[in-house]
Amino acid sequence: MKKYLFFALTILLGLTGCKDTPDFGDAVFVTGTLSSANIRFLVDGQSSMALTVSSSAKATSNVDITISADPGKLASYNATTGRQAILPPEGSYSLSSDKVTIEAGKAQSSSVEITADADKLQEGQAYCLPVSITKVSGGDLDVLEASRTAYIVFSKVINIKAADLNKSGSFDIPGFAGEASPVRALSSMTLEMKIKPESFGGISSLVGCEENFLFRFGDGAGNPDNKLQLAKASIGTPTHPDKKDHYEAWADDPFDTGRWHHFAAVYDGTYLRTYLDGVQIQSVETKGGTINLSMAYDGHSWDDTFAIGRSVGHQRLFDGLVSECRVWNVARTQAQLQDGICYVDPKSEGLIAYWRFNGQLQDDGTVLDETGHGYNAHPWGNIQWVDNQKCPF
Repeated sequence: MKKYLFFALTILLGLTGCKDTPDFGDAVFVTGTLSSANIRFLVDGQSSMALTVSSSAKATSNVDITISADPGKLASYNATTGRQAILPPEGSYSLSSDKVTIEAGKAQSSSVEITADADKLQEGQAYCLPVSITKVSGGDLDVLEASRTAYIVFSKVINIKAADLNKSGSFDIPGFAGEASPVRALSSMTLEMKIKPESFGGISSLVGCEENFLFRFGDGAGNPDNKLQLAKASIGTPTHPDKKDHYEAWADDPFDTGRWHHFAAVYDGTYLRTYLDGVQIQSVETKGGTINLSMAYDGHSWDDTFAIGRSVGHQRLFDGLVSECRVWNVARTQAQLQDGICYVDPKSEGLIAYWRFNGQLQDDGTVLDETGHGYNAHPWGNIQWVDNQKCPF
């Protein structure tokens, strides 16, 4: 066998800095963990995934490898990622075997099948199952320590309803208006929502306050109608948005129709960060101050406040589906955004308002604020409810 890892593997390990000293000599590693040890497992009903072990060179004789669950490594996973994952419950998953073999002349092993049952997983809970190589027999192969363990991240897939605004409906949040508004002076904040666009044209407002703090598509100034913008994010010490400093952010890539996306703006008192599908796409250092989501730029003449699917009165309507809209008075971490795309605990610390848009209407036709704070979303226009939308997408 070769006495050194492939050159590309050596360079990759040097860049990732996963170990204090490099590995020399041929080695085995959990397949798919060279760039990241985290492997996502979407659990939709009864689901399974295959896990294999690879080597840096073809085996000259059979190599027998033992792999097994390694729950003791969960704490380090959480510390490294900033998550609060737990092990999948006993009986919710199984491994078909703890043995795999890399046959002579091959560089990848037979597979172990991990099976999981979504009915035994809680909605919104982050799960992680560390699985490690524990023994290697034959072939004179070491274990690449940086890739000894795969962290299998279980994501329960749920079927939900969603609100289809169809460019003919929107939601108002009247409880956010006025001097007693809970969003009038936010020293830190997270605003997040899921959308599934059906068409683009002109300016399509998504959530927030016009000319103050608004996610939208297009800007009417020549930019593509299918590019996401955080428009004129107003942050500063004055109360009125017009007197605050203004910031903006654009997503680099245009959106497609018929596909779910999650976006978020996070302000920690200094930095304003924008995320798309759990990945940070922009960060800007501000001059500090507060965010006021209780009024639009010219709220006195428009009588316009925080809304979903519209701005400038009932104009600039959005054609698409909306789901999982939340406003927080804390700066959520990237890990929290990723883990909460489909659901969060309504009693989570700092959660001001939470609208699932899952088709469960109150007697007065409003959409419940799941937190119990009473900031129900009031529908306007013609809104349809669409079944069988899956999350994660």
